[in-house]
Amino acid sequence: MSDNGRGPGNAGAYPPHNGNPIRNGQAPHPLNGNIRPSGNGVRPPAPTGARPGPASAVPSQTRPAQAPPTAPPPGNRPPPRPNSIVQQTPPEVIHALAAAQKEAQEAVKADPELALAVGFTHFDTSSSHDNLITVLSTKEDVPRLASQTLVRVKSREDGRSYLGVVVRGPFAEPNAVPANSSMAIGVVTHGKKLTYTFDYHGRAEVELLGEEVQGTLHPPRFRPRPQSPVFILDEEESARVLGVGGDLSLSLGLVVGYEGMEARLNPRDKSVLPRHTGIIGTTGGGKSTTVATLIHRAQNAGIATIVFDVEGEYTHIHQPTNHEAMLEALRRRGHKEEGVKDLHIHHLDGRKTRNPRHRALHRFSLNFSSLSPYALAEILELSEAQHERFIKAYDVTKLLLQDFRIFPSDPKDPEQQRQVMDVDELTTGYPRMTIQHVLDVVNAYIYSLSDEGRAEGRATGTRASSRRRAAVQEDLRLGEEAEEAPPPTPSGPQFYSEFRNNPGMVMQRVYAASSRTEISWKALASKLYRLKRLNIFDRGTSAGVKYDAMLSPGRVSVIDLSDTDSPQLNNLVIADILRGIQERQEEAYEKADREGGDVTPVLIIIEEAHEFLSASRISQMPVLFEQVSRIAKRGRKRWLGLVFVTQLPQHLPNEVLALLNNFIIHKITDGAVISRMQKSVGSIDESLWSRVSRLAPGQALMSFSHFTRPLMVAVDPAPVKRLLVD
Repeated sequence: MSDNGRGPGNAGAYPPHNGNPIRNGQAPHPLNGNIRPSGNGVRPPAPTGARPGPASAVPSQTRPAQAPPTAPPPGNRPPPRPNSIVQQTPPEVIHALAAAQKEAQEAVKADPELALAVGFTHFDTSSSHDNLITVLSTKEDVPRLASQTLVRVKSREDGRSYLGVVVRGPFAEPNAVPANSSMAIGVVTHGKKLTYTFDYHGRAEVELLGEEVQGTLHPPRFRPRPQSPVFILDEEESARVLGVGGDLSLSLGLVVGYEGMEARLNPRDKSVLPRHTGIIGTTGGGKSTTVATLIHRAQNAGIATIVFDVEGEYTHIHQPTNHEAMLEALRRRGHKEEGVKDLHIHHLDGRKTRNPRHRALHRFSLNFSSLSPYALAEILELSEAQHERFIKAYDVTKLLLQDFRIFPSDPKDPEQQRQVMDVDELTTGYPRMTIQHVLDVVNAYIYSLSDEGRAEGRATGTRASSRRRAAVQEDLRLGEEAEEAPPPTPSGPQFYSEFRNNPGMVMQRVYAASSRTEISWKALASKLYRLKRLNIFDRGTSAGVKYDAMLSPGRVSVIDLSDTDSPQLNNLVIADILRGIQERQEEAYEKADREGGDVTPVLIIIEEAHEFLSASRISQMPVLFEQVSRIAKRGRKRWLGLVFVTQLPQHLPNEVLALLNNFIIHKITDGAVISRMQKSVGSIDESLWSRVSRLAPGQALMSFSHFTRPLMVAVDPAPVKRLLVD
């Protein structure tokens, strides 16, 4: 037993000589940090002049001996003196080490594959986790075990093979002492004075993706045995395993951890873009660059792309970028700046666009008849009483359109009758109805509740009463004409639509479906007038959106909403155009199904999606959300993909996130938002989520349905010109 209770393996049992440990009477090589003094229990003699003590007393510490002279050559080395601090290594130990080294060398010669191993699996401990193994490597192989690298683990003991990915590390750990020991800390912190350090090895945590069984990947039932060799997959095989290899023409950027592997998509795979995508991240994280790059790549792939641009940021993407930082990034990537080739800009009639000189500029107005009355009621934020009166006015307006033969214009036309019967008011409105028609009916109700209108109603006598009792039956007789009304009094309500040709007929319908509470009708009229003053409905100076042209292969259509300054108006435009696109795409899909042709894939990008589909808006506008949900569900089969872009994902409700299968997540700094997203995007592991708050601009965490696992990607710089909006 050694003095002071220091065993032979305890570091620091003897003081260093001139800052270096002493071994066999020689100063060690300055780069060898693994040398420890042997614990043979022999101490140096006490220094001259030491105070005598009891025979049994042994000093607990001794002054270090003077530096020994330079050792002679090994062949002429004298035998050790009895008072040497450390004895020579016993010959049997030297022979054992040499035998072990020879055995290892022979093993490599016998199996050259081991020379290609980057590391070996470690033993499990009580803190080990399922599907997570520890790999140890030499310090030379540490740089090869980069984060997110794919590896193959060959468990030779049981003949199994596994695929995994590096999710933590690689870490460098000292061989001789624990990393948190005082000796290791002292060596590192005195780096300015010391020229040596401890030898070290690498440690990495590998998550098992599955067990390889006859060329396919199965969920792992077992774990690799200890000391199983680990091999790195080359980039070609890694791309195939990750699902980004092969003939995939739509590239979004480079996969982090690889030299040339690109994150690629197949634009003709229904399981990718039609599965709907969310582009999420804080301001300045690179979302707009990702959107611009996606637009450019989608057009090259022949996809019809529609962008709802609330800031006018993408109205110049037909031009190549002139941003210096973007140009430099393109040069490093080996790409050239270029604009999209078929850009069309659409803006509301009476509203400006941020690119007024663009040649392919289209003004449009909304058709009131295409909007669902229930969606309109939600967008107008009508109270319950106002909503009830709006629906009543809407129903009376439908009857008057038939009475005046506005639609159907020919009661005997079976096609028009079919259109009337097929109207689904949860998705669309009544054909040929305008907002002025509804306003005229609302004004008629306000007049009917005035003193003059009440008197006029009583004057109609028995005939008006009988018409009231037959109101329901009249509703069912859509093709019949109403009875002629008495001539209107000059003091009656003023009408501005076709209804002005016969006000009496209008008042007959109103009295037949009487109502109360004049104040609710006036509040409804106020909101409808405010909507009419937006001047976006049924403008004769502009046509509606031409959806057939918009859905042409490779066309990029930007809906410029930068001059609306109204989330309500934006929602009206988005809801109307989404419905129109869905109808045309379904027609194209049915035609292709009948005739055996191809359907043009369509990608719809909605910027500031939190304004359109926030949790508060969905609670107030369930019908509008149902429209979007129906498009999302039916669009998957019909090559119609949605992309929601937002910097406020916390405002998107779970119902919206549930519609998404693909995610491009840029930097998010809010821990609460990250935690919520973790629950919604279950395919991303903890090691990747921990990086989201530290992502650099342009980096993103991508999770697509065809990827084997989510990937960290450096998004390609956008080659198109993008307006930098404050």
